[in-house]
Amino acid sequence: MKKRFLFLALLGLVALGLLQTASAQQWYKGQLHCHSLWSDGNTLPELAIDWYRSAGFHFMALTDHRVVQLDSNRWKEAVSALIEESRKKFGDEFTETKEENGKTLVRLKTYQELSDLFNKDGAFHLILGHEQDGNIGGRTMHANAINISEVIPSSSSFPTLVEAMLDWRKGTLENASKNDKVGFWMVNHPNWPYFDITPEVLIEASDVEFYEWNTTSPPRHVGIPPGHPEGTTLWDSIIHPDHPTFEKSWDIINSFRLIQGKKPIYMVASDDTHSYRTFEHNVANPGHGWVVVRSEKLEADSLFTAMKKGDFYSSTGVELKEIRFDAETGTLNVEVQPEENIFYSIRFVGTKKDFDTRARTFEDPAIGSFKPMRIGKAYSGDIGITFHTVTGTSASYQMAPDDLYVRAVVTSSKIPKYRARNKPLTENALTQPYYRPY
Repeated sequence: MKKRFLFLALLGLVALGLLQTASAQQWYKGQLHCHSLWSDGNTLPELAIDWYRSAGFHFMALTDHRVVQLDSNRWKEAVSALIEESRKKFGDEFTETKEENGKTLVRLKTYQELSDLFNKDGAFHLILGHEQDGNIGGRTMHANAINISEVIPSSSSFPTLVEAMLDWRKGTLENASKNDKVGFWMVNHPNWPYFDITPEVLIEASDVEFYEWNTTSPPRHVGIPPGHPEGTTLWDSIIHPDHPTFEKSWDIINSFRLIQGKKPIYMVASDDTHSYRTFEHNVANPGHGWVVVRSEKLEADSLFTAMKKGDFYSSTGVELKEIRFDAETGTLNVEVQPEENIFYSIRFVGTKKDFDTRARTFEDPAIGSFKPMRIGKAYSGDIGITFHTVTGTSASYQMAPDDLYVRAVVTSSKIPKYRARNKPLTENALTQPYYRPY
């Protein structure tokens, strides 16, 4: 009897521990691509961070180009409005200025100073990172190296994008590892400036775990099309119709990766913020896209460990209450945290195992000096089909035996307050792909 009591007590403690572990996990909202005056952003780093913290974000990384915020003697010209705003929010002593050659310079705050100012356990966490950039064989590649301790080299001397990706990623993860951190590396805006990183590249570079859905940077020209007014693009008449949409590209990559026995690539929505003061059409402003991560702690290592498991979703406004995938039954459950008077639909998307793998090659000719020539591949309609759609705030889908994977797209009726050209017409959220190894 005593042994039975001890066994039941132990079982109860184990169950309690599991419940406590489950309850310890929370959803944290984060931004992993934004800029400041440390590179080509238009605001002071403390004002950039304050924007996101005030908007309800729990974590972020300032990813300025080829620089991490470590130099305590970096000065940069700033307009008086920024200086006044910083002093108003953080005090006269915090915002240091000097006059030089008739210009007002402000000292840019370091990562440590910014962390001391903003970080708060369980409420907000700033992560060190930067953006890499290069041109490989005439193609532009940008990437984010995050949770590192120094600038990670991004050489352009590689013959292929795949080799460059793997080298940049390796440097990031090795730097993090030597400092006992979990490194995070993602390919940025693959369609920028004009479909420079194709699905085929990311199928081959199968070690790459993350790439960016940049909701404010559509493909755009280098110059201005002849005959068009300054600032207009008219891409609807310029983009070749056979180029896949972003979601189609994502499905292409994951369909081919999974039939090759490789892991899928996860999608990270972001702002790539450069402008914090104006909200204009097609300008990279804050608050357009982000990730929400289910993590035990609001710390970089815990957040990125969760993301490497795919335990997060991307959003342009829709908040999810729950995502559950039962690998044994292949059932994906999604529940929305609804807003009043807003309607929702949940669409389950995936590809069948026996999909048509053939692709048709097409040529997208150059147009003058502002649009490069591209050779692309158009894939079958078998890839990325809708399995099931539900109108409402919760839905589930059980994978059929021949489903390769499934992901969910939640679409709301709410129109975004600020909408860039490449952003969906209404707010939405996208889960990561789920699959049963076979």
